[in-house]
Amino acid sequence: MIIGEKLQSLRKERNLSKRDLVAALPINYSTYANYESGFREPNSEVLQILARYFNVSIDYLLGMTENRKKADEVAVLTDTEHEHILQYRALDDHGRELVDLIMKKECERVNFPNDKAMNDHKQVVDRQWISLQVYQQRASAGLGDYLNEESDNDYEIMRFMATPVSMRADFCVSVRGDSMEPKICDGNIVFIKAMPQIEPDSIGVFNYDGEAFCKRLRIDHKKGAIYLESLNRSYAPKLIQKPECLRTVGLVIGVAEQDKP
Repeated sequence: MIIGEKLQSLRKERNLSKRDLVAALPINYSTYANYESGFREPNSEVLQILARYFNVSIDYLLGMTENRKKADEVAVLTDTEHEHILQYRALDDHGRELVDLIMKKECERVNFPNDKAMNDHKQVVDRQWISLQVYQQRASAGLGDYLNEESDNDYEIMRFMATPVSMRADFCVSVRGDSMEPKICDGNIVFIKAMPQIEPDSIGVFNYDGEAFCKRLRIDHKKGAIYLESLNRSYAPKLIQKPECLRTVGLVIGVAEQDKP
């Protein structure tokens, strides 16, 4: 009866009547009708004809599997592929996000020409390099410099080595000053993941009252105070006296290593 149910379901999926179906097959109407009703079962030769017509495996028609694909069409994993799957399942959410991102970018790289023109405000991976916008109104790691929405057109496209970090970045920002040394030095370019807020104790780029800063965010819950902190102990934390004027540009996820000709 399983064969009959499978044949009936496959036929109805194609919106065919029994007579429409047998007209395309070397099977007479009454014989096929008996297959669907369960009064008869097709022999091996007829099973092959039906499986080819419906593009399914014989095992599927017999109810031995719910996978419709033929055995030679089912992907067989290599030992390496199987190991990769096990490693992926062992990752945390952050690790899986990175792997998914790299996989997406690599699929884009192999499916599109390397010389494909870069669309406005989009990244393009070219072999081992990635192109990103670098905003030239620098975020200060010291005195502060202007960086806001009006700076959208003040950038240049630069190439960086394609790494898990660079491929997570939405854009880059130049940094000036030494207040974030030794992690971020004067003249460095940092990778930024755009987001409206970041976790406390994270380093980000912020716009505060018309000035841009690359700093570490610190929140003193007891005092109800917000600070932009420097890593260089020579600089005192900057108290945010007008929290409503503080805007997070994004999270600093790494320091860029620029492509050098």
